[in-house]
Amino acid sequence: MCRYGIQYKNTFACFKCRKGFKRRLDRDLLSSSEQRIERLSKSIKSIKRDNSESLLTKSIVKCPDCGGETVNLGKDLRLPTRDKQEEWLAIEYLANNHFNFFTCGCNGIGFVPHSLQEAYELIERRRSKTEGEKLLQRLNEK
Repeated sequence: MCRYGIQYKNTFACFKCRKGFKRRLDRDLLSSSEQRIERLSKSIKSIKRDNSESLLTKSIVKCPDCGGETVNLGKDLRLPTRDKQEEWLAIEYLANNHFNFFTCGCNGIGFVPHSLQEAYELIERRRSKTEGEKLLQRLNEK
């Protein structure tokens, strides 16, 4: 059973000042009736193509220290201490390349790189390859 049946806080990171903190999402604070209203308003919005504001507009979470924008990294990621600059650079590289740490909680978040080189390798392994790259890889294996 997934352990996220109850609402856990997400980990947000500010890469500018290398600070992490936990916070609930706005939608987690809505009642079930408010969530139904939100889903209905989204479906009506897609029909009407209305640009009116939603209850769950994408809010920007600000860093409590520097006031800069933060990045939501999921519920399970444990951020490094501020003095571990290489680990922060690796996580920032992953976040900038649309890699996230969102899971249902059943199997954990998997491998978390501790260096920038490990982050490069992880992104390279997971990115989709073009047909030419696949062909070149097969030729190199022979």
